[in-house]
Amino acid sequence: MSLLISCVIAVPIYLVVVNSFKTQSEASDLGLSLPSVWEIWNNYSEVFVSAKIPQAVWNTTILTVISVFFIVIFCSLSAYFIQRKDNRVSKLIQSIIIAGLILPSSVITTYMLMFDLHLVRTYLGVILLYIAGNYAFLTYVYIGFFHSIPRELDEAAIIDGVKPYGLFWKIIFPLLKPVSASVLIIAFMTVWNDFTTPFYFLNTASRFTLSLTVYFFFGQHSSDWNLVFADLVIVSAPVILLYLFLQRYIVEGLTAGAVKS
Repeated sequence: MSLLISCVIAVPIYLVVVNSFKTQSEASDLGLSLPSVWEIWNNYSEVFVSAKIPQAVWNTTILTVISVFFIVIFCSLSAYFIQRKDNRVSKLIQSIIIAGLILPSSVITTYMLMFDLHLVRTYLGVILLYIAGNYAFLTYVYIGFFHSIPRELDEAAIIDGVKPYGLFWKIIFPLLKPVSASVLIIAFMTVWNDFTTPFYFLNTASRFTLSLTVYFFFGQHSSDWNLVFADLVIVSAPVILLYLFLQRYIVEGLTAGAVKS
């Protein structure tokens, strides 16, 4: 069963990669055979130029790196405060987070708000949307992990003279490496692959992200499957590499809080 499920996932990936190296006529068959002529340089170089990949990579990297950085910081701090404190403020924040998980978002009202704040077609506006959109769920991921860190650790650090600011950054935050890796990969994949937010709020040619290049590139080259697949490989490669690098932390980070110590 595991082998069958793996094939269901692996075959489409193999199809995309193999056909990105074929000629236009061979790729149009959407076959699984190896290419008779490997068009490695021609396909990928043409995509880089015609789809303006360098500019899209720069735009996507700025949005992703800054958004993920602040998501990790804000979510970890909020989760620590909520899980460790038992007062009205922490309960209020937790209620707001629950509302953020339940209530649906509206593109129209969000666009009107962003327009009034002069944040449409700006990096700052899109980054704020990514932080807000991922904040609720990923904060709860951190809260689950905090159950595995005993409160006695906090008390011991305070007795040893550690200040409240240093308690989190010097003692607690280093222990969050597994769950932070999970949050990082989830947030990275969400932001890097996102299409809707840049399409509505950053829809200007000079600030296209990689997901938008696939959309517009496919519109111009709908019959050139070799180029479309090459574009998909370029867009997906950073996420796959990051996942392979952090995969040993992901399951550990998501399941560590399942059993309360």
